[in-house]
Amino acid sequence: MNTVLRARCSALLIILVTCVATSPVLCQTDRVANQLDSEFKGRILLLRGFYSGNDLEYDQTGVLRGTATEGPWTLANVEITKITFTAHGIAIVGNRIGTLYRGGKPGFVKVGKLKIQVTKPNPDVDTEATLHQLFSKIFMESGEDLRPLVPEYWQSYLAGSDSKSRSAAWRATFVKDKNQVFTKSDAMPGEVSAPHVVYWKDPNYTKEAASHHIEGTSHLGTIIDSTGIASDIAILEPLGMGLDEQAILAIRQWKFQPGMKNGKPVRVQIEIQTDFRCCP
Repeated sequence: MNTVLRARCSALLIILVTCVATSPVLCQTDRVANQLDSEFKGRILLLRGFYSGNDLEYDQTGVLRGTATEGPWTLANVEITKITFTAHGIAIVGNRIGTLYRGGKPGFVKVGKLKIQVTKPNPDVDTEATLHQLFSKIFMESGEDLRPLVPEYWQSYLAGSDSKSRSAAWRATFVKDKNQVFTKSDAMPGEVSAPHVVYWKDPNYTKEAASHHIEGTSHLGTIIDSTGIASDIAILEPLGMGLDEQAILAIRQWKFQPGMKNGKPVRVQIEIQTDFRCCP
């Protein structure tokens, strides 16, 4: 009887020791998970890489797994609603948020759901600092400069603070060009005629903008070269929601009668307002 009792007590002791040994790890994991959820819940963060899609998966170093399409940065914000630790890693659940400009000021529009699965780091490095470093590889840091990460056509907009400074930043990109660029108002020593569109197509809507019936205008600058093709396109006043990129794709297919100076075609800078109306 005593032998059996001692065996039971020994087994109970082993169970208790196991629980005591593992509970600090579980408590640490729960504490970090709760702290991250509290810190990030409700925040709107920009996905590094501007990936589209409803499900994204990253490894434990913050590198994207599988394939995902890079989309417009104005459709790549995420409003985080929940962060949980699972048996497989970290689950980040949120709303995909679009950026919409009204009166030159950005606002946010909820355009869908998004789930991000991250392979959890090893328990021995599963610290709050490690996870913050991991998050910085998935999302952009607050105040981080967007210019190194976006296409050339966004550079002039991000370089200025108002319409005048943005137009100046755009013109500065080609002012030293060996091939002279005129404006339609130039008249020395002969008048420069403005280019005229001879073929155009309407830009497409993004599904996110169409589903919210977004209307507005994307204000662009471009050079019409001597063959009647648009080049050096820049966003001067965006509409957002991925529509500025659609405007650029359309204008690149337009054909122009080039501007003329002294009877010869020349490169002329113009500004174009692309209207999005009556979306599907």
